[in-house]
Amino acid sequence: MIMINVFLKVAPQKRAAFLTFVKELVTASRQDDGALFYDCLESVETENEFMIIEHWRNQRSVDQHNETPHLKRFVQEANTYLTEDFVIKVGQSPD
Repeated sequence: MIMINVFLKVAPQKRAAFLTFVKELVTASRQDDGALFYDCLESVETENEFMIIEHWRNQRSVDQHNETPHLKRFVQEANTYLTEDFVIKVGQSPD
């Protein structure tokens, strides 16, 4: 299983628009082949700090997801909602 965490710091004045934007990504990505878990959660300690959590069956699933229109749109437009560039961390389960 491949695990991806995307860390996002959203501009407070763009919060509502970001939530609509990211909901579209999450909804579409959950339908992608090999998506085991996909959601966007907010920090309980820091308002407007979010993390997209992704679990994928394998690297092939990640590669296919990376080519979808919804992810390409997210990558192109996400920074318009953020106070700094998003950060991506990738890991793999030992199973």
